[in-house]
Amino acid sequence: MIVRMWVVEAERAEGEARGLLTPAELARADELGREQVRRTFVTSRAVQRALGARYLGVPATEVGISRACSHCADDGHGKPHFTAAPELDFSVSHTGDLVVIAAATGTRVGLDVELGSRTIEIEEMVRMLASESEQRSLDGHSGESLRTALFRIWARKEATVKLTGHGLLQVPFPALSVDGPVVRVDGSPDGWPEEAIHLTDLSIGHGTVAALATTVPSPEIDVVTLPRVADLSL
Repeated sequence: MIVRMWVVEAERAEGEARGLLTPAELARADELGREQVRRTFVTSRAVQRALGARYLGVPATEVGISRACSHCADDGHGKPHFTAAPELDFSVSHTGDLVVIAAATGTRVGLDVELGSRTIEIEEMVRMLASESEQRSLDGHSGESLRTALFRIWARKEATVKLTGHGLLQVPFPALSVDGPVVRVDGSPDGWPEEAIHLTDLSIGHGTVAALATTVPSPEIDVVTLPRVADLSL
C-alpha cells in the first residue's frame, strides 16, 4: 500500500497555480485580504485540482470536488473528495508557507502538518489536547522536548479527524488517545470508522511536525517536493 505525498511552497507556486483554478475560486481568492491566506488558498485548491486532473485525465478546471459533510447536511465543511473518483482518498494540510497533500487508493487518509516554531501556551495546549494517558506521558518531558511532544499529539489528532471527517464538536481532542500506533477513542462517535486508525509520524523538513492517519497499517510513503503544482504526477 503506497500513500503518495506532494509538498509545495505556496509563495513560489501561487502564480502558476492560479491557472488551475475555476473562475469562482479565483474570485474567492481575490476577496481574501491577507496575502498569506490568499497564497495558501490558491495553492491548496490548485494542488487538489492537479491531483484530480492527473487521476481522471481531464483539465484541472473540470475536476469535480465535493466538500459535503458525511456527518451532517452542510455542503461546505466536509472532507473534500473527487465526485468522479471516490476510491481516491486525499487529505490536505498547510502550515506557514507549505501546502501538503496525501493521496491513496485502498485506504482512507488524514494528514496534518504543523510548524514547530509556532508560539503556544503549554498549559493551555495540554488542557485542550491531551487525554489522561497522554498527560501522564507528557510528565516525562520539559522544555523543547515537551513542545515537540505536544506538536506530535496535535498533528496526530488533526490527522485522525481529517481522516474521519469529524469536527472538534463531534469528537473533542481529549477523547482521542494517540500515544500508540493505533488511535483509541472514548465512546463510539456517529460515523466513526469500523477499521482501526493507524498513525505514522512524518519527516518532511521545513521545521515541521507531521503525521499521517490511515486505515491500513504501515503504508509505504512516497514524498515529492514540487517546484510547480503542474509538475504533480502519479
